[in-house]
Amino acid sequence: MKILSSSIFVLLLFFSLSSTAQDKVIKNSGDTLKCKVTEIGADEIKYYYPDNKNLILGIDKTLVDHIEFGTGEVIKIENNTFANPEYYAGQSRNALKIRFLSFLNSNMELTYERSLKPGRSLEASLGIIGIGFDIYDYNPSGVYGKFAYKFIRKPDYYYQRMHYAHILKGAYIAPELDLRYSSSDFYQYFYYGTYETESIDRENEFSFAVTIKFGKQWIIDDGFLVDLFLGLGYGMTTNDKYDPVNYGFFVGTSDFPIAFSAGLRLGWVFGKKKK
Repeated sequence: MKILSSSIFVLLLFFSLSSTAQDKVIKNSGDTLKCKVTEIGADEIKYYYPDNKNLILGIDKTLVDHIEFGTGEVIKIENNTFANPEYYAGQSRNALKIRFLSFLNSNMELTYERSLKPGRSLEASLGIIGIGFDIYDYNPSGVYGKFAYKFIRKPDYYYQRMHYAHILKGAYIAPELDLRYSSSDFYQYFYYGTYETESIDRENEFSFAVTIKFGKQWIIDDGFLVDLFLGLGYGMTTNDKYDPVNYGFFVGTSDFPIAFSAGLRLGWVFGKKKK
């Protein structure tokens, strides 16, 4: 009987201590509120101090880092809803794009983009030179590649539970590396009084550029894609003899090594993540 009474006493004591154990609300600033948490709502956390149970207070959830309950349980408070992947469940994570009207400049450019996480994606482009309309009769051939890491912009201010409308949609900034190897005909003209001669030489070119690309991408009905961009940076080329049509990106001469690119891409998204 004594043992039973002692066990009941210990249990009552345990439950009594558990019910009076204080919780800790840890703010982003590092300050701690020692209280009893009564509710974790969508926008605020409600609590009271043990010495005044009738006064229920509230604190904005965006001010709280985490909660340590008297039971030992810890809950991390999510403040950045943009980074929560659950908001993008069921959305397509990949995109295939083609540069609009690139055929008019005797090249075809295909781009693949993959979302790494909300607000970040990788982009790789492959350009084939010599496909399309050769309006300058350069008879070009070659290939170029582009590699970019995209940072999708967040708004300057936002409300609770705001997130991207689509994981690949929005204004962005992207550092980009461009490489190109091409071969084109080079025409030379010689004049001897009234007599004119022409010679054609085949010139090879290797160019590279490092640019910062600014753009905006729209996703329509999780299917169709429109990407408008402008890039500016530094570049160099091995051929300063002439000014050929620049395929994929423009590179200046060694005297003025500027690099420039701009374009409009159309495509579609695919590869939905299962809910």
